[in-house]
Amino acid sequence: MAEECRTSFTGTVFSGVGHGSFYVSIYSRSFRVKLGINPYPGTLNVRLSQGDAEKLDECLRSIDPVIVDPPSIPGAKLAKVLAYPALVGGIDAYLVKPLITIYKSDVAEFISEVYLRGALRLRDGDRVVFTVGRNILI
Repeated sequence: MAEECRTSFTGTVFSGVGHGSFYVSIYSRSFRVKLGINPYPGTLNVRLSQGDAEKLDECLRSIDPVIVDPPSIPGAKLAKVLAYPALVGGIDAYLVKPLITIYKSDVAEFISEVYLRGALRLRDGDRVVFTVGRNILI
């Protein structure tokens, strides 16, 4: 990793626009095939400070992502998703970066086999620590 790369980050949990469950559901087969997980149908959204967002982007450039191809749905405009191993509050997850998204680079979206908000008892405005890296998942 780059010398300035920091692998632990803290951000603020927030509710998204409600599309996460739809997209995780239609990509679920692709996630099972590529990541080996049966994802909970939704994402955990975490907003970072601008400085941390830049550091996270730098860090992610030093990690080879798992590339998840979109499902083939006639008439739908879907894109690949880059997935990076992560731990969110100590729970195995993937930081996902869809190549088409409404979010700016200060938002990190996570998928996991568990409902992260419930497992970590998170509400909007709570701070959460996450870690990204190559050999993070057990």
